[in-house]
Amino acid sequence: MIVNEFNNVYAVEKGLNIRVELEILTPETSSTVIENYGTTIESFLKKRSKRNDIYFYYSAYSRKYGEHFIDLRKYLSEEDLQGYDEDIFREACTSTDGKLVGLPIYIYITTLYSNQTLLTKYGKDIPKTWDELMSTSKYIYDEEKKQNNTIIRYHSSINDYNGSMSLFEFINSFRESNESPQPEIRSKTTVKALEKLKEMKDEIGEEIFKESDDDAMFALYGMESPNTYLFSRFFFTFYDPSFTPSALPGAKEGVSGTIVIPNNIAVSKYIDDDRKEAAIEFVKFVASKDVQKRFIINGFMYSANMDLYENEEVCSVLNCDVVRNSYPFSFMSNDIKFFCDDNYHIKYRNTIFKYLYGNEPIDKVLKELDDVTRVYKYSTDTEVSNVGLTMFIIFLVCITIVFLSLIFVFIKPFEKRFKFLSKDLWVITTLGSLILMSSVLTLYGNASSSICQLRTTLINVGFVLSVCPSFLKLIINFPESNKISSWIQKNVYYCILIIVVLTAGLNGLLAISPYTLKEDRTTDELKINYKKCVMNKTFGSILYYLIQCYDILIILLSLLLIFMEWNLKRTSLDVKYLATALFMDILSLILLNIIDKIKFSTFVIYNALLTITILFFSISNHVFIYFIRILPIFGNDGELEESRKILGKVSNSGMIDSKKASAVFTSSNHSTSKNSRNDRTAGSHTSSTQGSKIASITNKIMSYHNQTS
Repeated sequence: MIVNEFNNVYAVEKGLNIRVELEILTPETSSTVIENYGTTIESFLKKRSKRNDIYFYYSAYSRKYGEHFIDLRKYLSEEDLQGYDEDIFREACTSTDGKLVGLPIYIYITTLYSNQTLLTKYGKDIPKTWDELMSTSKYIYDEEKKQNNTIIRYHSSINDYNGSMSLFEFINSFRESNESPQPEIRSKTTVKALEKLKEMKDEIGEEIFKESDDDAMFALYGMESPNTYLFSRFFFTFYDPSFTPSALPGAKEGVSGTIVIPNNIAVSKYIDDDRKEAAIEFVKFVASKDVQKRFIINGFMYSANMDLYENEEVCSVLNCDVVRNSYPFSFMSNDIKFFCDDNYHIKYRNTIFKYLYGNEPIDKVLKELDDVTRVYKYSTDTEVSNVGLTMFIIFLVCITIVFLSLIFVFIKPFEKRFKFLSKDLWVITTLGSLILMSSVLTLYGNASSSICQLRTTLINVGFVLSVCPSFLKLIINFPESNKISSWIQKNVYYCILIIVVLTAGLNGLLAISPYTLKEDRTTDELKINYKKCVMNKTFGSILYYLIQCYDILIILLSLLLIFMEWNLKRTSLDVKYLATALFMDILSLILLNIIDKIKFSTFVIYNALLTITILFFSISNHVFIYFIRILPIFGNDGELEESRKILGKVSNSGMIDSKKASAVFTSSNHSTSKNSRNDRTAGSHTSSTQGSKIASITNKIMSYHNQTS
């Protein structure tokens, strides 16, 4: 009717060269089951087709479809939106990024229909609480039974095909006030609501809950005897005068469980600008108060324009008390994880049915339902698992030990063991291990794209900073003298700064192509969801593997230098343990990549393995580069003491006078005469033997002290 009015009257009077053609999805063109409604509409939108300019859709899908529609606030004036409830806009017409992507054409309001004939007959009022409904229905049922009349006390359409809405609004009716939010799934309020619902099912009769919508509708429309039903929950519609509509009851008087469901109109963002302007003309027409009053309200539907309910003429057609007693309105969640997911409707009601119609404990049922949509996070909370808290304690112990171990560099008896690097470079190395280890903290709490990038940055910067001083020392110690080694020796801190800045810069570029969060679902038995950091974009993936290659390059260059310097006695132990650390680093990097690619049965295992790998990465680095020097295995103080004793003996015997020995040895061939050649030759031989002994002892001393001169 609205389309015909626009085409034949409004467009003609306004001189608009616009005609609207209505295309209806029928059983021949789409699925007939409600579970496929969302995917059917989504399939049209994802094609980005220009064929359809306007879409009518169920409001719970606003966030799911929002990216495909224009922001109506950019095209509609304040006057066009005057009277419309902002709560409806915010809760039922807004996309994930806050844009107004739909305008409500009309709203469904769930209503309690009471058989006024039977209530008047027994002097009962319309119930305002569920307890009143139960007591009234029991009384009238028993009285009618005495007269051989059987009535259906309460119909709510909680059956195998339907019922998600009825369950949602019944739980909603147990809020503290109409302003309170929908109770959490595992809250005490939800438990109380479902216990009451099961009590009603048991006392009023299970078959009543299993009745179909059609049965109740026939009674409301007067197609069968209205006396069959006493109370019925149904969307507001045309009804038999024998029934009186009212807001749904609540756990206490003044609180209603009534749910409002707008049906929205939206404009595709894929069409050309001239067609957008034409579509907006139709939207303005539909949203006008005049059209809302003539076609929506007179058609026995509620409008989303609240100004109309101040009009006596409107309230003579509709029961305005239904709106007044239900306000502020409650809405079905339009979170894309919940009721705009077609499969969630089935899971929601079927899971609750295990308690309502079966023998499953309510706590178990609600946990299972919560697991369907809840995204678990790794935390120190022991409600789900003790692993998060245990690993956090281990992390605190490890990071404390690493930090406190720095003290050994400044203890005099250990100074000789840390000659490989200067004290400040040992501090930098340890700082790198601490940064790498601190990336464990990014696994805790809510995941986000920035947290994912921070974790990658901390791991890479921490690793590079922990090995960079040793890497530069290997270049400085290169066996052959060269300009690079000399320059690095003079500018070692600048080199460290350049390498760290380059590392941080490469990781910072990931912000151009940020991580996305993938919701990983575990096995059907566990039904636990958790989020993983995923790099889906090509540029980001290339950059990520470039960073990995950068880390591997530092490791390979370090190993090459270690191979060249393997036999240098003064650094023999240093390079051997450094090589061990680098091989451990390779293993850690491989493990980190493997863990990210595997799907685990539970988020606890996934995060625990990441924690263990990161701790192994940082601790193995610190142990084999730094901490090993504290242990007796690094060097032998007994050998050093023996070398000192030998040095003392040589000094006491006068054999250490290298100048004298050298003079005796080198002058033998220059201070001789023919008459005394044999004597001087013999003297020369004696001096040479003595010099060889000194050279041997000197080499032994240098060997003990790892010195070349």
